[in-house]
Amino acid sequence: MTRLPSKPDPASRYREAEQFLAALDPDWQALVAHVGPCIHQPRPERDPYEALIRSVVYQQLHTRAAERILQRLIDIYPHGHCPTPEEVLATPYESLRACGLSGAKANSILGLAQARLDGIIPDQATALQMPDEDLIKQLTTLRGIGRWTVEMMMMYTLEHEDILPADDLGVREGYRPLKRLDKAPSARALRDIGQAWAPYRSVASWYLWRMPKQAPATAPAPNAVHRSPRVQAKTPRQQGPGSPIRFAITQSSLGVLMVAESDRGICAISLGDDAQVLLEQLQDRFKAAELIRADSLLKQRVVQVLAMVEDSARDLDLPLDIQGTAFQQRVWEFLRHIPAGQTLSYTEIAERLGMPKGARAVARACASNILAIAIPCHRVLRQSGDLAGYRWGLERKKTLLERERAQDRFYQQV
Repeated sequence: MTRLPSKPDPASRYREAEQFLAALDPDWQALVAHVGPCIHQPRPERDPYEALIRSVVYQQLHTRAAERILQRLIDIYPHGHCPTPEEVLATPYESLRACGLSGAKANSILGLAQARLDGIIPDQATALQMPDEDLIKQLTTLRGIGRWTVEMMMMYTLEHEDILPADDLGVREGYRPLKRLDKAPSARALRDIGQAWAPYRSVASWYLWRMPKQAPATAPAPNAVHRSPRVQAKTPRQQGPGSPIRFAITQSSLGVLMVAESDRGICAISLGDDAQVLLEQLQDRFKAAELIRADSLLKQRVVQVLAMVEDSARDLDLPLDIQGTAFQQRVWEFLRHIPAGQTLSYTEIAERLGMPKGARAVARACASNILAIAIPCHRVLRQSGDLAGYRWGLERKKTLLERERAQDRFYQQV
């Protein structure tokens, strides 16, 4: 495994990787076009020791259960963050078990703490200077640490850009439909195949994790706007006078939920505290439309929308009628490719869209979105990391982000 030289702008590095992969063959070109821009987000603020501690806690557990155990472990210590090796070794074994850790995991964490003091787990600066295979060989001698765990740490903590976790089932299963194979390749075979993806194998893995069940049939033209399947995009002026808009209102954990549908697809998803206010806002948005109470078909679709509201990492497999300017549609389509549990700033999105001074325009496009969660503008923050305005209320935005972060296995495991 090789490592790319450090470059100042992650967005430009990912663009280079996208172009490189898309140029490999028509299959890769179609996949990159289907998924859209790479927005891989490493977590370099965590050093290798902390990343490995978290990984052990999360092994073979549902994310939410692991999160509770990790929080109980952190709560043992007064500072409220990952304990130092010295603190772990001073903690009674029974106290570690009381957090919910199995005996094997408690022993693994004690072993990691000792390994950090012994220098087996290097600090971040040292790890960055080590050859990849040397680091993998050194860390996989530790109890509970396998090659996949180290590779995830290298991708997300050390920001290595040429890592191919070939043991990862998601990567191998992603390659199978990409090349229309009957079965996924073995880890060894994929490592050989992946040589052609260097020096961008981390980005290649990111795309393979997002491979649809069926390979995209064709790739759009290089300058075409990426659009997910089943999206009808048009400008508001195309809404005909008197066109019917069917709507339904129900309750959700985030308050009142209103879903509206045109003949083309779901055209509005709104959250609020007052159903009448949401209805008035819908009529104001579609002034010429005739509003009609839901029929049985829309009621069935509302169930799917409600499921997405309660689990915003879930895909909404319904046609969307996205109405806005060409620029708004471009921003909204980009937002749909931000994975649950991850966030970007308005500035980062503007840079990825080739508009380094367009942060305010991106913010205005986010503010104009009327398809809550389906177009996840809640995943966009200020450059400082603070929550910015949200049409449906900052508390709802905060709740959505907290839910998604709890479910993101990569964010939690490394």
